[in-house]
Amino acid sequence: MEELYRYGSNTIQMSENGIVYFRTEADDLYTDIDLMNILDLAEKAANGKPFLILMLVNEHEFLLTKEARNLFSTYEKAINLIKAEAVMVNSVPTKIMYNLLTKLHAPKFPFKAFTTEKDAVDWLLKHA
Repeated sequence: MEELYRYGSNTIQMSENGIVYFRTEADDLYTDIDLMNILDLAEKAANGKPFLILMLVNEHEFLLTKEARNLFSTYEKAINLIKAEAVMVNSVPTKIMYNLLTKLHAPKFPFKAFTTEKDAVDWLLKHA
């Protein structure tokens, strides 16, 4: 793993496989400003190049404000930087909820929720 960046109780780090990992370490509510700041750190971790991102939110509540949910369907920087995003959650019902919410607030890049890291990584690497 490369340099570790912190945002609040979260970590952001580029892995050897070219995926930026975002890990939550506490329950939290995220605003659009939070997501913009996290995106800036992910961009730094990826040396300013477009990247794949894996959000590991399976151990803590990862709640988004309405503005945050809509951000990645309209924010040009995210649209240009994120090649694909996978979210690892802790249960099949949560996975279904994330995938349904994506249909309502569709980002402009491939997005999918998973219950295992291996499945998420395999899917992301298809978008490399």
